Amino acid sequence: MSLAENYLKAGILVLMLCLLSSGCVSRREIVRFQEQLDYLEESNHHLEKDVASLDSLLKAQLDENQRLKADISSTLGSIDDRLSMLEGRVEESGHRFTELKKQMENREISPQDTSGLPDSLKMRVSLDPQKLYDQAYFDFAKGSYDLAIQGFSDYLRYFPKGRSADQAHYWIAESYYAKKDYERCLDGFQKLLQNFPSSNKLPSALYKIGLCYEELKNQIRANRYFKEVVSRYPDSPEAKLAKEKMGISGAKKR
Repeated sequence: MSLAENYLKAGILVLMLCLLSSGCVSRREIVRFQEQLDYLEESNHHLEKDVASLDSLLKAQLDENQRLKADISSTLGSIDDRLSMLEGRVEESGHRFTELKKQMENREISPQDTSGLPDSLKMRVSLDPQKLYDQAYFDFAKGSYDLAIQGFSDYLRYFPKGRSADQAHYWIAESYYAKKDYERCLDGFQKLLQNFPSSNKLPSALYKIGLCYEELKNQIRANRYFKEVVSRYPDSPEAKLAKEKMGISGAKKR
């Protein structure tokens, strides 16, 4: 009971005693009035307990809503990341299919048919850069990431300045990302940035570097790369994803 309620009750009792002493009310009426006051006090006490219980339930529900909101946001972010990776794979697959089709149309010697060729020419056929790259990408697409890393590494070893060298660096890093080896993933993307500053894979590489730092619990560095994606490639799909990661207003949620 609050201090004000105590004062009020005491005042009423004093008033009733005064009335009793003056003969205005009987003792029975005072007792009945006291019982009514006690009843009201008990009712008020129960009401306060009910209100406190409702406040507790409301707070618990609000906390649960916040947790669900955070879970949904995290899930949507994960879906966006996977969609971005799949879009990259589809784009790359389309490019590889076109190149393979051209090669099949123009090829005069089948790589499998080397029985009549000199050893030196057999070696050149077996190390055909496009064939080596395509096999590595096939391994990546089917989830054989260790084989993909080995294949792309072989491509870079034999053809360090090949026309798909930047792509090989990118998919090596992506393979490490899929394996959750974020330190090596960062190293792979940094090599791409340093050696191929004009590669069309730079927006994806910068965004993925940010994701790696997020996984490594370094949000400051992650945001640094997200901001770089938005600054250098504002119209890219990766810039949109980076804005969502940073919670920038105007980034449309999926």
